[in-house]
Amino acid sequence: MLVSPTLIVALLVVAWLPIGLTSFFAQVVAVVAIYILMGFGLNITLGLAGLLDLGFVAFFAVGAYTVGLLTSTGEYGIANWPFWAAVPVAVLLAMGFGAFFGLPILGIRGDYLAIVTMGFGEIIRILAVSDWLRPILGASSGIRQIAPPYIGSLELATQGHLYYIIIAGIAVAGFIAWRLKDSRLGRSWMAVREDEDVAQAM
Repeated sequence: MLVSPTLIVALLVVAWLPIGLTSFFAQVVAVVAIYILMGFGLNITLGLAGLLDLGFVAFFAVGAYTVGLLTSTGEYGIANWPFWAAVPVAVLLAMGFGAFFGLPILGIRGDYLAIVTMGFGEIIRILAVSDWLRPILGASSGIRQIAPPYIGSLELATQGHLYYIIIAGIAVAGFIAWRLKDSRLGRSWMAVREDEDVAQAM
């Protein structure tokens, strides 16, 4: 199978982006890439299953704060772990939160599901910046001095370096979403999206 020239050009542009930009624009591109990664996860719940989950960002926040707490060398750090050791724990904890808070409300449909999940997302946001959790999460100041990831002896501290890690995450998430779409589970989700009652009857 031949690779499209357009795809090759697009990949070259994606690879070159942080190199040809100033540090500010490299940071903007990295943030955009993070939102693309989040969008792949939202595409599974909304695009495949048809569930309008407006609180999806809450699980993203749980994972991000977990990595920050486990790797920070500042006052809020609790373990001083390396980045790659903290990421699997953050993933599992975010999945645990998703199961604990998400499964009980799956029986809700339509706009009601959107309202409930949006409320949950707002609760997480308010708690994260509240004075009540300031001794743990740093409130609006956030968690600082988060240890950068390393690959061997290479420190990935700049926005350009982090951009490539995020792009790798996007590639993995995209591959998983693509494989899920044509799987038995993915077809079941799409059936739920089209008509939940009929899907349940089948």
